[in-house]
Amino acid sequence: MKIILSILLCLFWFSGMAQFDTKLSENAEISLITVAPGNELYSGFGHSALWIEDQNTGLSVVFNYGTFDFETPGFYMKFVRGKLDYMLSAGRISYLVNSAKAEERTVIQQKLNLSLEHKNEIYAYLIENIQPENRFYQYDFFFDNCSTRFRDLLEDVLGEGLVWEKEAEGYTFREFLDIYLKNKPWQDFGIDLVLGQPTDDLADKRNEMFLPDLLMMHFDEATYNDKPIVEDKIIIYQAEKNKEEAGFQILPEYVTWFLCLFGIFLSVRHHKSKLSDVWFNRTLFVITGLIGCLIFFLWFLSDHVVTVNNWNILWAFPLNVILAFILFRKPAKKWNTAFYAVFGIVQFMILGFFYTLPQAMHAAVLPIVLYFAFKSFNLLYRTKKMNV
Repeated sequence: MKIILSILLCLFWFSGMAQFDTKLSENAEISLITVAPGNELYSGFGHSALWIEDQNTGLSVVFNYGTFDFETPGFYMKFVRGKLDYMLSAGRISYLVNSAKAEERTVIQQKLNLSLEHKNEIYAYLIENIQPENRFYQYDFFFDNCSTRFRDLLEDVLGEGLVWEKEAEGYTFREFLDIYLKNKPWQDFGIDLVLGQPTDDLADKRNEMFLPDLLMMHFDEATYNDKPIVEDKIIIYQAEKNKEEAGFQILPEYVTWFLCLFGIFLSVRHHKSKLSDVWFNRTLFVITGLIGCLIFFLWFLSDHVVTVNNWNILWAFPLNVILAFILFRKPAKKWNTAFYAVFGIVQFMILGFFYTLPQAMHAAVLPIVLYFAFKSFNLLYRTKKMNV
């Protein structure tokens, strides 16, 4: 869904707009196309498209809101800041299906039960929207993407007669991401770090349609004037089920628990044999400080609405990058002692409320916070009692 590279490869750009000029006939069909999640991160949430086919006129076109221009000036910076424009494009169904086959992704078609008037209204909207001056929009992963655009279009055209009958799944946005990223633990860890408290809001039935699978499920049960909106459901391509490879996998929490225990071991050795653990603390401060800088950037300097109010900044403190080189020195200064006390108290508070915070933190964060809490009071003890 986000960064639909696979769909980009399958798009066929029409050379002109003349073929879109006619109205649809009585035999025209409009279908929601859902492409199942793929193995790569960019395809891991699936994709939605709208297929309009009219055998009387020979029209067959797939409309897709999940494309963007790689040649956009400042592409990567705009993407990170949430300012990258996505666009509506048109392509052939065969290209989309062949691309899905190449990636072993199931393709499902839902034929929509619509009047000719509604079909033409949807068609006219898409034709108007694909014009060069209208096709771009500012993408938002949760609230304005390739799936929500079709939800909104159907709601605008059908009005109050459209009823989403299916109840919400009852998950937060973050819990939905965890489900889709369960086989991508490191990507899940990274995404968890940069998404703030709004990601822990409960997704209602409309908002959970940001996921193509959920959009499809809601279409299955939706009604218009008490009649099902989906008249037929067809599996265009059924991908083979991937066999999960058994084997040991290094999870983020394994790494952070190792770092925590190793850091505590170094601290104990420092006390007994004067083995320095300064390099370890400085490295950890630099790493967490860089994470904090990214969190700060996404919170205050980007347009992303779900990266604000990120509680991870309490341990991934941006100034850790600088503090790494001015702390852990002998003799300690008074402000060092104050910092250790305040930082340690904050870490202990995070530990105490770890599972009840307004923002769900990744399990791999717990060992880092535990070590910071231990080390802060360990250093406080050293500076106040031992003057080292």
